[in-house]
Amino acid sequence: MSGDGRPDEGEASERVEGFGPIDPTALRRFRDLFLDLEPLVETAALDDPVNPQTLAIELTDGVGTATGARLDIRWSLSGNYAVHYSDETGRNFRFDRHPKPDAPRRHFHPPPDASSRPVEPSCVAVTELQLVARAVHHRWRYAYEHGTFEEINTAENPP
Repeated sequence: MSGDGRPDEGEASERVEGFGPIDPTALRRFRDLFLDLEPLVETAALDDPVNPQTLAIELTDGVGTATGARLDIRWSLSGNYAVHYSDETGRNFRFDRHPKPDAPRRHFHPPPDASSRPVEPSCVAVTELQLVARAVHHRWRYAYEHGTFEEINTAENPP
């Protein structure tokens, strides 16, 4: 996401690459799961209550020197997803599952900028919403507790 909350150029181009229509029920389930898992959630809100496209989770702390962070989640009816972390220090990463030319369907956009290319295979091998939410939480929590993004994508099939 850009600083004004709009998708950046890379995210916009990936929507064209076959992400699919958004699943509002999945966004609500992801929100509820993350609220149960993470005590640092300040807010978890859909961008539109009737036709949501993104779930935004605001955290009261971030990784390392970041004093706050945000996760933006998109989940499609076909099971594709994008979970994008950003913080006020300008660091970003993204766990994704969607078709992408020259990349595995499950891929990771590494910090510090989560650029569209190159990407690497994602350590998140599960596809069920509940397990993906837990896996992303596990990896974020790992980075948070260690104060660094080192090894955030090195777990073996979290959660």
